[in-house]
Amino acid sequence: MAPTKNPAKTARGQIDHGRFGYARVSTRGQTLDVQLSALEAAGVASANVFAEKKSGKAGSARPQWEDVRSRLRPGDTLVVSKLDRMGRDMREIMETAWSLQDLGAKLEILSGPLAGIYDPRGMGKIFFATLAGFAEMEREMMIERTNDGLAQAAAEGRHGGRRPVISKDMMRIALGRRADGESVTSIANGLTYRTADGEERTVSRRALYNAFKAYDAERVASA
Repeated sequence: MAPTKNPAKTARGQIDHGRFGYARVSTRGQTLDVQLSALEAAGVASANVFAEKKSGKAGSARPQWEDVRSRLRPGDTLVVSKLDRMGRDMREIMETAWSLQDLGAKLEILSGPLAGIYDPRGMGKIFFATLAGFAEMEREMMIERTNDGLAQAAAEGRHGGRRPVISKDMMRIALGRRADGESVTSIANGLTYRTADGEERTVSRRALYNAFKAYDAERVASA
């Protein structure tokens, strides 16, 4: 599918500086050239393009993504060449989409079967809901695989596990802040925990979303 027409350029060729581009490759053998050219053709100012070569598994840090996210404001648009450039798996793509929802920013996908502009405050809500459905399906499949692995380990006499990242005290704080209307991103950024080796880390958005979802599901089940 051909890229969508760029609505950001005016008749005088001016560029809308509320548009930000994000490009990503995950291996050393890939280059960013094609993505950067597509973002330029879509009218994204070079100063608003954030690109990174980030190998490794999903969930590890993406400094360029964190940088562009910190600059987005309500009504701005994040432009990517294809949907899969937003993350390294479906959950990470959805986490990126959740950030846009929290910020009230639009997503523009230049090519691929889902090419188009999606506004989470308008009809784009359907698109974001669909992504959430796929992310939930992947999460449930992962839980099923994990449970199968734990059952097998128990059958073999092996037991173990790790302490939950979000403690009961942290959850009480998070629920109170959610009730005050604070976004999940902001709440997660204010929650920290220590790993087994004493390192202090910030709670991830994904972990907090999952904790909220489990809490809400338990409330519904017990109602």
